[in-house]
Amino acid sequence: MSIKKLNCLTFLVILFLNLLSAKNSFSSPQNLYNKLKRYQQIIRNKKTALQSLSKKEKNIVKQLTKLDNEIFLISQKLKTQEQKLTKIKEKEAILIKNYHSNVYQKEQLKKNLEQILAKLWPIYLKNKQTTILDTKNETEYKLKIKLYSIILEKIKNIQQKLKIKCQEISIQLLKLKNLKKTYLSQLNKINKTKDELLAKKLLFLKKIQETRLAKLKEEENIQQILETIEQLNYQISILKNKKFSKAKGLLPWPAKGQIKIRFNLRHKPPIRGIGMVLSPNTPIKAIFWGKVVHNDILRGFGDVIILSHGQGYYSLYAFLAKSFVKLGQNVEKGEVIGKCGYYPKLKSYGLYFELRFRQKPVNPFVWLKK
Repeated sequence: MSIKKLNCLTFLVILFLNLLSAKNSFSSPQNLYNKLKRYQQIIRNKKTALQSLSKKEKNIVKQLTKLDNEIFLISQKLKTQEQKLTKIKEKEAILIKNYHSNVYQKEQLKKNLEQILAKLWPIYLKNKQTTILDTKNETEYKLKIKLYSIILEKIKNIQQKLKIKCQEISIQLLKLKNLKKTYLSQLNKINKTKDELLAKKLLFLKKIQETRLAKLKEEENIQQILETIEQLNYQISILKNKKFSKAKGLLPWPAKGQIKIRFNLRHKPPIRGIGMVLSPNTPIKAIFWGKVVHNDILRGFGDVIILSHGQGYYSLYAFLAKSFVKLGQNVEKGEVIGKCGYYPKLKSYGLYFELRFRQKPVNPFVWLKK
């Protein structure tokens, strides 16, 4: 099952439990025990999921480390290959320069040879006309002919050497060209491999980020569930003991409406409770287990129900249109005890509510759920 599906399923389960809690917020100890077991099962499942995510993260980090080593090695290989290619290019440049220099020398030699031949040819022809019988010029003629032959032979040798040199350079250039092509091909392959490794690394980094976010959500959910379990344990403790003093900050509101009058003993005259605007016929619920000690008209407050919760604590519900309980009756926490009536001071339907400890008013906001 994917992380998203798991989170979605967990959310739906928690939402269902919260709705169930809202619907039946005044559960019996057995119902609270059942809820507690369900939450404990959820937290076990989430801890298992968290361990799985941690294991997954560890494996990804391990693979990422291995990948980083591969990227380092391929980068070193790429660097070496680029250095070799640079040397080949430098050598190629030198050979090309030498080749052009040899070609230039060859061309210059050819021009010089043409110039020499142009000058020597008339002399050669003139000397050729000299008779062999002319003993006076025969030695000189032979020397000249020999000299011309030596010069031509040297020029021919130089030209041949230049030709051979150019051929050698051409062969070396061809080899370098093929070698360069091979290195470029290898370089492209290495670059492609490096790009693939980097893309793979990005994918791993994304997976790590997703896994860590999922872990963070799981940890937050676990923390929320632990808080809920703690609250359930506290509620179970209250249900077992049914002690009003242990329910501070956990009491449900008698009704939900807009607060118009707030508790303030410093006000003149002092305000000993809270007044809220409600819709007509809004049900009024007991905030805790108790006993009906008053169910009648009280001057200035209309129809009033007062519940005794033990330990010296009382709750008062005023301006009721209808009462569903009788004097001396025991009521459950969250039980509907009446319906709201007309609240003259607010000029609307509403409820006036007080909490008292040994006849002294206490701030309801401190005791009721936030």
